[in-house]
Amino acid sequence: MSLPRIAPLALLFFLTAASDLSLAQFRSEFAPTPPPDVLSPAPSRWWIGPQLGAGLNTHSGDFVTDFCNCGFEDGSGTGFAIGFEVGHFLSESFAVALKLAHNDFRADYAYRLILPTEVIDEQTMETMTIDVEHERRNTVVVSYLMLNPVLQFYPFSGLYVHVGPAVGVNTTATQEYAMSAVGEEYSIYIGDPESRIVDEDSGDLPGAESFRADLRFGLGFNIRLGRNILFSPEASYAYPLTRISDDDNWTAESILLLGVLKFEL
Repeated sequence: MSLPRIAPLALLFFLTAASDLSLAQFRSEFAPTPPPDVLSPAPSRWWIGPQLGAGLNTHSGDFVTDFCNCGFEDGSGTGFAIGFEVGHFLSESFAVALKLAHNDFRADYAYRLILPTEVIDEQTMETMTIDVEHERRNTVVVSYLMLNPVLQFYPFSGLYVHVGPAVGVNTTATQEYAMSAVGEEYSIYIGDPESRIVDEDSGDLPGAESFRADLRFGLGFNIRLGRNILFSPEASYAYPLTRISDDDNWTAESILLLGVLKFEL
């Protein structure tokens, strides 16, 4: 084929390719933006959810019960915690939450002492008074409805440190007192022979404070269970700022172990 006949064909091919390229660029500039991937939405900024757990309580100081006019000091026990929280992420590293919870700060007190007691000698069936070891036990149940705003800091993905004050009002303040004979070599003459309780009583805790405040700080971790559901185990320490009653030095601290089920909004 001669050169004069090839030149028109090459020119036609060049014009056709340039036209197609221009049309493609025109469509690209004016085409709508493709929709975002619905399987990977932006992370949620809010969450709500219930919380449930236990408190490992330690009471410091001492108090005197009216039942026996006797003192108790340094009790411990396990209470329950149940509540609800709402939270909001301020950034990737910080979040705030507001917890409303019912916290149980119950504790058991016990100590032993020697008291003169009337007993029965099972061989001779004679009644006599001898020194017998006894145990005094008092179970104190104090609980509060607490409001706890917290600040959460996320140093790593999922792990967070939280701190904040808690304030609340008293909902329960009762005690159950019992004194029982410990030694079993004699049958007791007074009280209940089977339980060996020689004295017991129960009632309200006198002088209980109606207000509680403490400072709480601890750790938590977000575990994703589903697209919008998280489970967060938390451990925190509640340092008391107020007393349990009008006794000068009676306070209750607690290690709170909680599980929070978070629903992202």
